Amino acid sequence: MSTVGISLKGVAFYMRNVRTRMPFKYGAAVLTSVPILHIVARGELADGTQVQGVAADILPPKWFDKDPDKSYEDNVNDLLFAARAAYAAYAEAASTPKVFFDIWREGYAQTLAAGDAHGLNRLTAAHGSTLMERALIDAVGCGVGASYFSLLKDNILGLDLGEIHTDLKGVEPAAVLGPGPLERLYVRHTVGLADPITAGDIPAEERLNDGLPQSLEEYIERQGLTYFKVKVNGDLESDLDRVSAIAALLDRRCADYKVTLDGNEQYRDMNTFIELVDRVEAEQPRFYQNILYIEQPLERSVALDPALGPGIRAMGARRPMLIDESDEGMDTYSRALALGYQGVSSKACKGLVKAVANLALAEKRHGCFLSGEDLMNLPVVPLQQDLAHIAALGIDHVERNGHHYVRGLQHLSAEERMGCLSAHGALYTEQDGLAALNVRGGQIEVGSLQVPGLGVGVDVDVRAMVALDEWTFASLA
Repeated sequence: MSTVGISLKGVAFYMRNVRTRMPFKYGAAVLTSVPILHIVARGELADGTQVQGVAADILPPKWFDKDPDKSYEDNVNDLLFAARAAYAAYAEAASTPKVFFDIWREGYAQTLAAGDAHGLNRLTAAHGSTLMERALIDAVGCGVGASYFSLLKDNILGLDLGEIHTDLKGVEPAAVLGPGPLERLYVRHTVGLADPITAGDIPAEERLNDGLPQSLEEYIERQGLTYFKVKVNGDLESDLDRVSAIAALLDRRCADYKVTLDGNEQYRDMNTFIELVDRVEAEQPRFYQNILYIEQPLERSVALDPALGPGIRAMGARRPMLIDESDEGMDTYSRALALGYQGVSSKACKGLVKAVANLALAEKRHGCFLSGEDLMNLPVVPLQQDLAHIAALGIDHVERNGHHYVRGLQHLSAEERMGCLSAHGALYTEQDGLAALNVRGGQIEVGSLQVPGLGVGVDVDVRAMVALDEWTFASLA
């Protein structure tokens, strides 16, 4: 199938508030409630076909922007500014039918310019563009009846990777994809900084008794997990105590397991972090041997400082290092590779086009890779679109935590829950009236996401949400 032109006719914004079942502590933040911003884009294909696409993400505190002087409300307002700026930029870029890539290139640049003028960092500003990007990809796929993998493989979106990185000139997306999307993925379970490790760590008054596991030990027993993401917070002794407790459990309960370490920008120099890794190697040798890679220990203001290159390369020779929060520009991964990093995270909130280009860069270099990381992606839209993307890129294990911190599909309307169980009966399950992600043997089945568009395949019930203009931050309380 050849490329398809699309024009943008309008966008509607909606909010859905969600409360967590237990606190999610990462870096300097503790998340207990969060809004999910949904956008519904109306478009028209060049042949006159009317189409619609959706996209959505949570708007979390202290991830896109960790400025200590900004409140959670400030973080949300900045992300909403970026979303509205992106709509304006993409509306102008897609006022007449164009191939998706041409719209994205103009819309992305104009969104960043608007963010710069507003004083936003590039990660925050680019998020608005990624929402519009996903909504338009979804609209094109739904309009022509093509799955996300097919949109990439057949390059219906018109991606020109050489326009993003000159050394990718002539590289087609199909060349970096496998023969088909993955049908199942291993769940890499997030172990947050406040998560109970064993059932005995939960005080009686904090026991949820809501039909889902609560401690890491219970998740391993119920879901057969073998992949884990362990967060550390920059306090050496506290981190060692926690890693020791986690390692003791994994050594006892898992015949084989794999781990990634996430520093969440809690370090400003490599020496301090290397001391942590040295102690883990000496005190928890099996745990250390099972570390696959280390994610963004350095604060973003220094993570790409050439002066830290020797330490980054030294650590990378022991365990691969990847960037996550530092990945704010289209050239960031190239710069990171030059410093000795090997990997970069893929997150829908950082951009799908960027991830495809990064995958192509990684495949040109021995030992380099993309990982799949999470932004507490929740059903329907954030979770399924990110999983469809990860499956298309061929990344076989992915961090997931939305099913852990939020109670199943209870935040959805009854119509959406029924839609998920009907259209994606292997991805979700229902027991005792609770619909939830179906993790079995540590894996989830994602084959049902190969539907037209970007993996949704379920009607999104905006009637159960609040129009953005009527939403207030105070409603999260």
